[in-house]
Amino acid sequence: MPAPCLVRVACAAVLSTGFAAVSVAQSPPGVSFSVAPVVQFDSDLDSGGDAAYAAVLMSLGTSWALDGQSSLGVRLRLDYEDWDFDKPLGFGGEQPWDRLYRAGVSIPYGFTTESGWRLGLSPTIESSGESGANFWDTLEYGATGSVSRALRPDLTLGVGVGVFEKIEKTSAFPFLIIDWRINDRLRLTNPFPAGPAGPAGLELSYVLDSGWTAGLGAAYRSYRFRLDSDGPFPDGVGEHRFIPVFVQLGRDLTESLSFKLYAGASTGTTLRVDDEKGRRLYEEDQDPAVMLGVSLIGRF
Repeated sequence: MPAPCLVRVACAAVLSTGFAAVSVAQSPPGVSFSVAPVVQFDSDLDSGGDAAYAAVLMSLGTSWALDGQSSLGVRLRLDYEDWDFDKPLGFGGEQPWDRLYRAGVSIPYGFTTESGWRLGLSPTIESSGESGANFWDTLEYGATGSVSRALRPDLTLGVGVGVFEKIEKTSAFPFLIIDWRINDRLRLTNPFPAGPAGPAGLELSYVLDSGWTAGLGAAYRSYRFRLDSDGPFPDGVGEHRFIPVFVQLGRDLTESLSFKLYAGASTGTTLRVDDEKGRRLYEEDQDPAVMLGVSLIGRF
């Protein structure tokens, strides 16, 4: 793959994997942001050929305390992916998609009861499509709802459910909320916010003596997107499902700015093309692929 393509793919991948997601509803007052470039290197498709992509994920959000028990926030997200297919025989020899865009807004609301239960609701609407797709056909919407509680000062547990009307498909899934400070150095948390792409995943992190933090984690991600009206599958639907497994190394640069380096693999990957009504045309499994990324996370 030419070097410029790899660079573009790297920018797209971080955004699409959600490596740099920030939970706005739990942030202190102010504006939080994240920017992350990632690259997934090419790996083989089952029927022949290979595929790779680069991504950039960006988010921006803030929240307000409505009173002593409730908060309301807004979170904006913009993702870009640039895909490169080489001789994809399983899609009839056609490159099923090229440049993908996702833009969305969510409004997280949280309420804490007098007994200590935390209730959350986050409605979301987003546009997900290939360059050249009809905008009104790219819209997805839905919400996540959750309930959690601090059982001890070092342990918060909860459960939630997400329901989304995705492009020509309804998706529903449960997810676990956990924030467990096992000891002064070891912590188990959710690396991503639950949303249209799926549950929040799990990450185990460890604070090193040098001030760096190391961790490992995994999550399930699923994206659907409307295809180009003038492409090889006009007004069709693309789908990308995978499980990113990663290790990360990060540290704080200042009190309000941190960065993380990621290395991992995209596993269990399936690429699919449906017609404009959501009926399957092609489906290809992809071999595990190396992923690299960097994220910059901060607030002001």
